[in-house]
Amino acid sequence: MAKSDKDPLNLGQRLYTIEEFGSVLRNKFGGNNYISNVILAEIFLAKQPIYSCKIKKPKNHISQKSCGCC
Repeated sequence: MAKSDKDPLNLGQRLYTIEEFGSVLRNKFGGNNYISNVILAEIFLAKQPIYSCKIKKPKNHISQKSCGCC
């Protein structure tokens, strides 16, 4: 499966919980075992907000202007 410009991590069209997304990141890149998957995902999303579109949003979600999908 080839990487695209819109999906360089090759995550597909699936929506992830924040925990699942952190687990995917840990499996792809590795990570410090002392940080949880949630914290790992939050750090990654702070640096790469375009991936926030891959996260399931809670009903009380407040959209960020930098994500481009909400």
